[in-house]
Amino acid sequence: MSIRLDATSGKTVLLDVDGTLCDNVPRLVEYINAECGTALTRESITEWSFSIPGTDRHISDLIEQALADRPEWFLLGMEPIDGAAEAARWIGEQGHTVEIATHRPPSSHSLTGQWLDEHDIPYDSIIQEVPRNKGLLDGDLLVDDYHRNVRNALAAGKAGGLFVQPYSDPSVCEDAVVAESWPTLLSAFGCERPAATENEPGSKGFSCPDR
Repeated sequence: MSIRLDATSGKTVLLDVDGTLCDNVPRLVEYINAECGTALTRESITEWSFSIPGTDRHISDLIEQALADRPEWFLLGMEPIDGAAEAARWIGEQGHTVEIATHRPPSSHSLTGQWLDEHDIPYDSIIQEVPRNKGLLDGDLLVDDYHRNVRNALAAGKAGGLFVQPYSDPSVCEDAVVAESWPTLLSAFGCERPAATENEPGSKGFSCPDR
């Protein structure tokens, strides 16, 4: 199921944070390597639920530990994904509501809001309690990097956009819009695809037409 955001207004767009608006993997890898004495790389993260090789530590436990021990360093040090700010701004300019739907713990939402503000990513609200099944949230479109979240949104009658990461499985949500960059993703929702840029084709400095 898809949706044209340029042809209507008043929709609620749910945006995930990690892997969708921010590039969380480099800081996570840095933390895991420091804690476990490993030599993981970005390319090592090919699934989102696994035990760290050579240890008895699970990635989810280390994420919780990082949030508890060094929340500012962990969350505020992440870089935005190219095009995220422009994408959120365009969605808002079409007359839609942007709600942040992240499975980060509610205690971290103030830092998440600070990070969004520091990187000029506009939003209307951060949902305080996000159920494990994001399909239960009120909204019209979910953009997320985790295929099961997108699948649940589709099953609930919402439109879905899968922002592909190495751990994403597009086959799980075949009716979703699937893309590896914000310009490609938004083009399916009615935003004009930009010309390729010099550094990274189709992912930076895009501009969408006004409604």
